[in-house]
Amino acid sequence: MGIIDGHMHGRGAPGRWFADCADARGYEAYAFLSLSCMAAYGGERNNEEGLEAKRADPERAYFFAGLIHPCADPLAHVQRWLLRGADGVKLIETKPTVWKETGADLADAAYEPLFAFLEEAQVPVLWHVGDPATFWKREEAPDFAFQNGWFYGDGGFPALSELYDTAETVLQRHPRLRAAFAHLYFCSDDPAHLEWLLDRYENVYVDITPGVEMYDAFDADRPFFRDFFLRRQERILLGTDTDRGDAFFGETPLALALRALGPEGLDLPEAALEKITRMNFRAFAGARPKPL
Repeated sequence: MGIIDGHMHGRGAPGRWFADCADARGYEAYAFLSLSCMAAYGGERNNEEGLEAKRADPERAYFFAGLIHPCADPLAHVQRWLLRGADGVKLIETKPTVWKETGADLADAAYEPLFAFLEEAQVPVLWHVGDPATFWKREEAPDFAFQNGWFYGDGGFPALSELYDTAETVLQRHPRLRAAFAHLYFCSDDPAHLEWLLDRYENVYVDITPGVEMYDAFDADRPFFRDFFLRRQERILLGTDTDRGDAFFGETPLALALRALGPEGLDLPEAALEKITRMNFRAFAGARPKPL
């Protein structure tokens, strides 16, 4: 079974780290998603690092460029990175901590020319919206949410519904946008919302990058989620959230994802696994990385 990891990050000079990780894990391709809008990832330097990772492995590495804030012209910024070799765009401004850091409202009119272009040109957009619903509930939030500053129930952060409204306002204006929503759109506890999204927008995908809560939900209701994965097998992408420096082997997010899909978990047939682990990413992002 081939594997395409559509969700990886890194900060610092990448060298051949991503290529070495791909070799070790047997990836046929992978995507570096820039987090250039986050100060912790070095701002626009993270776009340069993504391009460096692609130059080191141009046959396998896709690169999704991020925005910066403030940005006088988001459309010109993205077009410049696409011309330099980016294969798509990564958005994470609708994660609560990044929303607070950047102050960016992607539904604002300032971003309309960008989304109109992305829709018309069918540029793939990999978009993080929200976080697990439990992160807003003190009695349910896991310890790691508090440890990482991801508890949002004390004010100062938007509600999860507000973040969904931002993304869905953009989709209402641009219904043909080619978008993949990370982490199953944080809807493992609200699958009706996810079903509605996939029914309404034919160019929308989701990825199954962990969130551990998502895999707990799969395990708690295997019949439902097995049926969901079979019905939606052409709209689901594999991802790991691997960051530069993570382990290549062992109890990695990749192992978690493959176990959840395989005989120990949802026990998906080979044809569905092929789509989810490799074919769907090519359909979403292009048959091969853009040449540099």
